[in-house]
Amino acid sequence: MNNRIKYSFLLLFLSVLTLTAQSRADKIISEFKKSESPNVLVAAHRGDWRHAPENSVQGIKNCIEMGIDIVEIDVRKTKDGKLVLMHDATIDRTTNGKGKVSDHTLAELKKLYLKNNQGGDDAELTDQRIPTLEEALLAAKGKIMVNLDKSYGLMHDIYPLLVQTGTVNIGIFKGVSEPKQVKKDIKFMGKNIFFMPIVFSDNEKVVDEIKLYLKKVKPAAFEVILRKDDVLLGESDFIRKSGARVWVNTLWGSLCAGYTDAKAMKDPDANWGHLISKGVNIIQTDNPADLLQYLKNKGLRDF
Repeated sequence: MNNRIKYSFLLLFLSVLTLTAQSRADKIISEFKKSESPNVLVAAHRGDWRHAPENSVQGIKNCIEMGIDIVEIDVRKTKDGKLVLMHDATIDRTTNGKGKVSDHTLAELKKLYLKNNQGGDDAELTDQRIPTLEEALLAAKGKIMVNLDKSYGLMHDIYPLLVQTGTVNIGIFKGVSEPKQVKKDIKFMGKNIFFMPIVFSDNEKVVDEIKLYLKKVKPAAFEVILRKDDVLLGESDFIRKSGARVWVNTLWGSLCAGYTDAKAMKDPDANWGHLISKGVNIIQTDNPADLLQYLKNKGLRDF
C-alpha cells in the first residue's frame, strides 16, 4: 500500500471519528431539549474528580469516555483577563501554588500543577496543568455538554470564546438574577444559547418566579435547590410541560432535601430513584459512573 492510499485511509478514519463524536453531542443536545422525555441526564460535578483532578481536561475526557451527558466546570478570570478553570477564588487547595486566581497571570498559572482529586494538603501532584476555558471547550466539543458554573458575570467574555471555538451549542449558562434582569443580560447572545435559572424551594414566590422565567427567558432547564422533601417538585410536571427540564444536585443534603449521592450509593432507589419519581430528569452528581449505570438498569437511557 503506497503512502497516498495510507493517507486516504487515515483521513477517512479521522472523519468517521469526528462524525461519531459530533453525533454523540447532537444526541445529548436533542435529548436535553426534550423536557418531557423519560430519559434522565447525568451531569458530572467538576468533572470526573474521583479519578482525575477536579476541573481538569483529563476529568472532562474521562466523563466523555464514560458516556456522561454534561460536565460541570467552574470559570474564573486571571490577572491578565484570561479565562481558566478553577472552583475556588484561590489556587491553594487544588494546585501547588498560593493566592487568588485574579492575582496571577495565565503564564504564571500555567507553571503550576493540579493536585489529584479534590486537592487539599495531603493530595498528590499530577502532571495536569490548570486548563484555560478554551482548552476545556475544545476537549468537550462535539462530545459532551458543558455546564458553565460561576460564569454569569463573565458571559461577555465567555460567549465570544464559545463562538470562536464553535461550542455555542454545548454551553449551559446559569444564574440567580430575577427574570427581567436575566432577559436583559443574555439578550446579546441571541436565542442559540442554553440558560438555566437557579431557583430555591423555600422561596414563597418560587412558582410565580418560575412562570415569569418561562415567559421572559424560556429556559432550557431549572436548577432546583431543594430545601425540604418534595417542596417544589410538585410543580415538576408543570415545568417539564412548559419546555424545561428539572435539574437537582445530589452532592450534599442542603441541595437535595437529603437525597444525596452518599445515601444513593447504599440505596439508589430511595434517593436517586425518589427524585426521579418526582419528575427530576437531570441529576448533577459526584458519582457519575454509578448514576449512569443505575439509570441504564432502570431503562432510563434509550438514546
